[in-house]
Amino acid sequence: MTSAPTTIAGQLLAAIKARKFTQAARLFAPECDFKAWTNLGFWQANDPGTVGKILEVWFSPGSGSVVVDSREVQTKGLQILEFEIQWKLPDEQPRVLREVYLLTVKQDKATKAEKIVEARVYCAGLHSDFPEVDLEKQRRAKGLTGTKVSNSPRVVAAKAS
Repeated sequence: MTSAPTTIAGQLLAAIKARKFTQAARLFAPECDFKAWTNLGFWQANDPGTVGKILEVWFSPGSGSVVVDSREVQTKGLQILEFEIQWKLPDEQPRVLREVYLLTVKQDKATKAEKIVEARVYCAGLHSDFPEVDLEKQRRAKGLTGTKVSNSPRVVAAKAS
């Protein structure tokens, strides 16, 4: 039996690996500053729900997540998470990503829980061509219907120059 991760970075990695994007979103403060640079462009969010949707887009579709390598560094108020994760697409093609998360963590005054207030994510990605993702179809397949996803104006996905 393995123990639950104690750091916010470890909890984030566990949620991503388990594909629990709502759980990952709960680690972020209500007003957070999330910015990510990937091989597909720039992503931005200011709230946990949008962060969760971004992570879901990145890690869908597919199954069988395996963290190939990971490393965490923790100092006061700053946590660094670096990992390489692999999972299979529906056509059995493996997808591998290497990501680095720089996380600023602060204690929420009301709940006394640590939350991510700022995140910078860097991912060059080993694959430059990702398939189209039908999130509604993925949600129906997982029994998560009933919540509609809107194209939030807070998310910006642009092609990298």
